[in-house]
Amino acid sequence: MRAGEAPGVQIAAVVEPQAIPARDTLAAAGVPVHTDLATLDWDSLDAVLEAASQAALRAIAPEVLGHGVDLVALSAGATLDTGFLTSLLTAAATSGARIWVPSGAIGALDVIRASRVGHVESITLTTTKPPVALVDAPWVVEQGIDLSCVTRPRVIFAGGPVEAVRGFPQNVNVAALLALASDDPGRLRVTVVADPDAPGNVHEVEAAGSFGTMRLRLENRPSEANPKTSALAAQSVIALLRQLGSPLRFA
Repeated sequence: MRAGEAPGVQIAAVVEPQAIPARDTLAAAGVPVHTDLATLDWDSLDAVLEAASQAALRAIAPEVLGHGVDLVALSAGATLDTGFLTSLLTAAATSGARIWVPSGAIGALDVIRASRVGHVESITLTTTKPPVALVDAPWVVEQGIDLSCVTRPRVIFAGGPVEAVRGFPQNVNVAALLALASDDPGRLRVTVVADPDAPGNVHEVEAAGSFGTMRLRLENRPSEANPKTSALAAQSVIALLRQLGSPLRFA
């Protein structure tokens, strides 16, 4: 994040355990870099942003929330483990901290949350990506799917969000976001499609209930740094940070 992109928010420190070029770049820019959480000055922190992995979120969340510091969690897939989610909510309630979840590469989470006030009949997510963005996914490897010969749209997965996130941890984090917003993972059905002609990372959400019906299609451009995810995912993080530092909030 470049300076000034989130007014009211200041980066106090970065935790990076691995010796990678980014760590040296941050240090050269004057940002304190730590190798673990133990050396952080917790009293100077309002929030900790996790932007690493589901495993990292599991490792740091208890300590962050235990210090009464807000947690911004990008790896929402970990919350599909109901035991882990319950522990997070309990820790936050005990310390008074809050858990923030950016909207990632998807939209309409406000509609999904509002629909829960009434009756929700169904929620579906169809994610379509170029084969190259799916080639190393655990599901593809385990099922022995050869994506090099895909010449037309091909459904390679259909199931629930837990299986989807486990099989495509770098591709369908949006499934976890929808499951969180709906508060009922069992209602959400997920389909993953490999399409060599996909116009980017495409997410289509359909929902029906007492509120009416909703259809949303997002054609996201892939991130230049990581084609497995969308540029919008990073932008949503900055948008959330801007909201945290602003007197005007959207819900």
